[in-house]
Amino acid sequence: MSLMSMISRFRKAEEGAVLPFVGIVSLALIGATGFGIDAARLMLLHSSLQRAIDAGALSTVAKLDTATIDVELRKFAVANFNNGEIGGTLDSLTWTISSDNKTLTVKASASAPATLMKILGVQTISTSAESVIERSTNGLELALVLDNTGSMSGTPLESLKSAANTLVNILYGDDAVAENLYVGIVPFSQSVNVGTSHAGWMKSGSIAAHDWGSTSTGGSWGGCVEAQAVKADDISDAVPSSKPITPYYWPDGTDNNWIRKGKYSDPLTTSLGPNKNCPAEVTRLTPKKATVVAAIAAMKAVGNTHINFGAVWGWRMLSPKWRGLWGGDMSTYNLPLDYYSKNMNKAAVIMTDGENTMSANVYSAYGWLADKKLGTSNETAAETELDNRLSSVCTAMKNSGIIIYTIAFNGPSEATQDLLRNCASQNAFFFNSPTTAALQSAFKQIGDSLSNLRVSK
Repeated sequence: MSLMSMISRFRKAEEGAVLPFVGIVSLALIGATGFGIDAARLMLLHSSLQRAIDAGALSTVAKLDTATIDVELRKFAVANFNNGEIGGTLDSLTWTISSDNKTLTVKASASAPATLMKILGVQTISTSAESVIERSTNGLELALVLDNTGSMSGTPLESLKSAANTLVNILYGDDAVAENLYVGIVPFSQSVNVGTSHAGWMKSGSIAAHDWGSTSTGGSWGGCVEAQAVKADDISDAVPSSKPITPYYWPDGTDNNWIRKGKYSDPLTTSLGPNKNCPAEVTRLTPKKATVVAAIAAMKAVGNTHINFGAVWGWRMLSPKWRGLWGGDMSTYNLPLDYYSKNMNKAAVIMTDGENTMSANVYSAYGWLADKKLGTSNETAAETELDNRLSSVCTAMKNSGIIIYTIAFNGPSEATQDLLRNCASQNAFFFNSPTTAALQSAFKQIGDSLSNLRVSK
């Protein structure tokens, strides 16, 4: 029998069995079609859900702060969930953090209305997804180059200490000893105090050649240093073995009269004597939070402002040329590491509340203004030279791969703000902080930025 004959017989048949058969076949065809359509929609729903929680987890994993993670996770997940295309709904979103605070697990479910599957009684399609993100930590060497000049005395210095501790708390969290995080403090005024343990860096016989006071007053070199006599050396990371350093010594005179009628004043301090206006000693790179916190607490406000001198010593703390020279934890951990070492970043925060100064009656790392160690005895011209040297140091640091953040506190001049803005690695890394609240915010933002820098996603 031919196919056409069979079709003709089905048309003419009067038996009641044919129509139900056709109905069943038709329903099966519609169900199969509906299943295919809704299966495709289900795949799209799952893809959207997985993408949403992956994005949320990746965006949140940097800090894993349980106080804010739920809000941040939901914000990013919702923003990345494409619910409009298929009318989907994000039904649930839960997360857990591992005991070592390094692994974030996110689980979620979503649903959407079925289409042709509704004929078979299926009203919705649903799916679930899971995202597990393990946070690995990049290394960071960080030098905090902080203004400790006389204008910071009182409330400004206390504000700086509080803000700096905010940054430290962000980076260290609850860790007493951080993993691959090394922070150093470089307080600066008109000099930098490298520490008396580094007398070997000084020019031979230079410390003994000075009159540091009698034994009875306890007079001795306080650790501050003068600038290199040659400009090219002053703006470089040259090591003491090739460029020995001159110890800082403020001589006796009318503005620092510490020898009266042949007798020493008692005691000789940073307010009077050879070490006058010598700031707190630098703190070498260390992974120990308590050491950094103690260094911040020890800062004191003295003297005039040489931002460039603080910056160059911040560079010398991060430069691999100085490996093996600083001692302490830097020797223990073989620091500083080479530039561009795998999974290691180098950064500096340079903060000041004022312009570079070179006063005629103040002895500094560049001696007296009249000595023309900056190429001039004109105060304005000398200060311009200090600005130029800061720019040169910043450029050299950035060219070496060091990330620089800068902060202008308490409204220094527009020229100084521009100087600091140009010193920063990018415009967003410069912070104009005219108030204590703004300073606190600046250090927090820098802490968050550095925290994100440390996360390998």
